[in-house]
Amino acid sequence: MPRPLVDLGALDLERDVVPEDELRSLLPHRHEFQLIDGICHLDVEEGVVVGYKRWDENAWWGRGHIPGRPLMPGVLLAESAAQVATVLMKKHEGAWALERFIGLAGLDSVRFRGQITPPATIYLVSRAGPRSGNRLARYPAQALCDGQICMDMTLLGALL
Repeated sequence: MPRPLVDLGALDLERDVVPEDELRSLLPHRHEFQLIDGICHLDVEEGVVVGYKRWDENAWWGRGHIPGRPLMPGVLLAESAAQVATVLMKKHEGAWALERFIGLAGLDSVRFRGQITPPATIYLVSRAGPRSGNRLARYPAQALCDGQICMDMTLLGALL
């Protein structure tokens, strides 16, 4: 079992540290693909970010995945983590990425551990990782729900 990238118990998860308008300026996602509600921890110097998403019992994906037993699709969990990592990439890498679009170029060592059913609050954690040249960066990421790691992976982000 992997170790958590951060100790959520040591953080104040009750307040947003990135204003909503700034968050939306950093991320182009809207409507149902706005998969994070906020950023509750951001330490640019240490290169760590924690975002969250609160799904109520009527999550839009629950009706079809899986009827009678809604189960959060892993691909949406990975996309949520990528959105949180994008915020860190833009803030941590500064001029390298601030005004550019960062696309999801790959996922390495993805493991899903457990199930997420609504209602649920998911915390998405990412740490700054190595950059490859002027276009690629690898950031480890995790999703946690009810104190358990439910996804662990490395994201590959590319400037497009």
